[in-house]
Amino acid sequence: MYILAFAALIVYVLNGFDGGLTRDLAIYSYSAQKVADGVPPYLGILNRAGPLAHLIPAIGVAGARVAGFDDVLGMRLLFMLFAIASVSVTYVLGHEFFESRLAGLAASTALLSFQGFITYATTGPREKTLMVFFLLCCLLGLAKRKWFAAGASISLAALVWQPALLVGLAAFGVTVAALRSGERTPALVRFAVGGLVPAALCTIYFAAVGALREFVDAYLLINARYTIPSPLWGKNLATKWAAVQEGYGVTLWAIGVGLAALFSLAVVAIRRQGWRASAHTSEVVLVATVLVGLGWSVRDFNSWPDAFVLLPMAALGVGAVTRELARRLPATAALAVTLTWVVAAVVMAVTFSVTHRSHGLEKQRRAVEAMLAQLPPGASLLSIEAAQPLVLSRSTNLTRYQTFGRGLGNYVDDTWPGGLAGFADWVRQERPTVISIRSARSHPWLRETLDAEYRRRGRAPKWVWFVHRSVAPNVHIARR
Repeated sequence: MYILAFAALIVYVLNGFDGGLTRDLAIYSYSAQKVADGVPPYLGILNRAGPLAHLIPAIGVAGARVAGFDDVLGMRLLFMLFAIASVSVTYVLGHEFFESRLAGLAASTALLSFQGFITYATTGPREKTLMVFFLLCCLLGLAKRKWFAAGASISLAALVWQPALLVGLAAFGVTVAALRSGERTPALVRFAVGGLVPAALCTIYFAAVGALREFVDAYLLINARYTIPSPLWGKNLATKWAAVQEGYGVTLWAIGVGLAALFSLAVVAIRRQGWRASAHTSEVVLVATVLVGLGWSVRDFNSWPDAFVLLPMAALGVGAVTRELARRLPATAALAVTLTWVVAAVVMAVTFSVTHRSHGLEKQRRAVEAMLAQLPPGASLLSIEAAQPLVLSRSTNLTRYQTFGRGLGNYVDDTWPGGLAGFADWVRQERPTVISIRSARSHPWLRETLDAEYRRRGRAPKWVWFVHRSVAPNVHIARR
């Protein structure tokens, strides 16, 4: 396991820590900075992900500030540790599920090889990296019949990304169905208590800091009432599939093989032994989680990071294939096949890390420095779907509302005095010196204010600059 952790460390370090901040990465980075500054989650920025998506990366920010280096690097180092831990837990889980060290080895190197997982191991922070780790811990708790730990782990996963709860409950439901009748109630009670502990602590925290209403709104209400799902099937299916191919590259075939193997082996087990006798098998448990994960994806799938919920099962599916080969081949041949896969997986991972190493963060830093150097003292910044300048300059947005996509705009329209038109009037009155906006065309309610009060002063990587007319003539930003 330690060798696997070291291999993961090498792969992730080779991928580098300088990947550019996308919109979502900037949102999580900014929210973490605000938490590190003492602002509770959801008060610094309205975001509908779980509170741990704000709180955990804040640990990286705090550590970086104590050590005297950059906030973004601190978060990325922390998330790299979670990615390494995920690879290590996958080995233990594969060994436990399939009673085979070779299966654990094959499964862990499969997760290590998945390109999308490598990408966010060091260019986050992305909440789904945390979700994968906690989901793996839940599955390990179920495998070892540690019901309290399993419940606590899936609760933590759901406090990062809400749909993870459904996946964990599916795994628990199948696992507990295989128990003897006298064992089910104690397992259910311990699992429930384990799940309630993190949820209760989280609720107590928000009540203590006076942000319970904001927590309920962002974590539950907005997702239930306002979020507009993006179904997998529909007119954008080709676009989403292309994004998945881009995100996972050549390792997409390994993901497909792992998932297909789980279904095949589960069908064989059920046919041979019947449902009640085979319900405890690892393949059936994992298939239940895959079905729920796929079901959620059909309902709401934005892009390739949403497939992270399937990655642990895909990796374990590769481990299941290895277990079957070990049963059918001589020990020497099984070892040779497994080591061949391990070498191939590590080579794929290293190759991807080296060839896709990005330095986009440096370009973004230079863009922010160039703008700030030309602004007058006391200049204020406003972000509209583009928090990158706030993160890189450690500035504070004028409002916690800066994301409006997929239904959040409707929430602001219902809760802000005067709706979105009132919000645009507020921007006009506040007169922020600079507005960074993801796309000048995507927010028609702001168009009148931008046209009347601001001038476009260039592009930066992932956003557009608008400068107030009172200072715009003195600001000249080269187009990027």
